[in-house]
Amino acid sequence: MFKNLSALSLTLFIAFALVVPAANAMKLKEYHQEIMTGDDGKVECAACHGDAKRKTIPEVSACEACHGTSDDVAELTKRPADAGHSVEPNPHDSLHYGTELACSYCHQEHKESKVYCNQCHEFEYPDMKR
Repeated sequence: MFKNLSALSLTLFIAFALVVPAANAMKLKEYHQEIMTGDDGKVECAACHGDAKRKTIPEVSACEACHGTSDDVAELTKRPADAGHSVEPNPHDSLHYGTELACSYCHQEHKESKVYCNQCHEFEYPDMKR
């Protein structure tokens, strides 16, 4: 019985030792890597997630703290009148949602981003950071 308990203890210790660093080694997009990593080399999850439980989607206000308001971002991604086309709508000023769609519907930090509107449409945004 002692042998089984020792083996179980060792297994749990190894699992814990592997899981804790893995949580801090979450994949970050290259353009966020520098600002999300503290002086100690550890990822500052609270920069986006605040004090919320792990695996919670950041509030829009966390994105706005660095990127500006939803209206600011919509203005930055507005197509100029002389672009020569009007096929692709402004992804940050939707005909359906205006500027109210949460950033996380499209932009994902720890996995590949996706165009939320493409659940029904077929828009191409070649400059979308993934």
